[in-house]
Amino acid sequence: MSYKLEDVSGIGKATAERLKAANIDSVEKLANAEPRDLLRLKIKGVGEATAEKYIKNAMNLLKESQIIEEESISKPKTKPISNEKAKKLKELIKQQAECNIGLVGHVDHGIF
Repeated sequence: MSYKLEDVSGIGKATAERLKAANIDSVEKLANAEPRDLLRLKIKGVGEATAEKYIKNAMNLLKESQIIEEESISKPKTKPISNEKAKKLKELIKQQAECNIGLVGHVDHGIF
């Protein structure tokens, strides 16, 4: 899965454009960058702490995407339900008991 720089938490459109102009055009490049590389760009509002946060958020985004990909590969695919089972399920749902709960009163009446 490919992410845009704007997908990194805290990075807006203008900051992403400045990063792209400096050849940091992917989340992978941002995750491997050093804070001093971002400081050299002199982006308004980006100090050392913010640069470190951007890099950390990019790393976290990549880690999350790797975990999701691994889970999707390791999980077995579910089989579709046959028509017969679907009909039985619909009948079972029709037979299901129904329960309606109502509340009478007003907020000014207080809590018991």
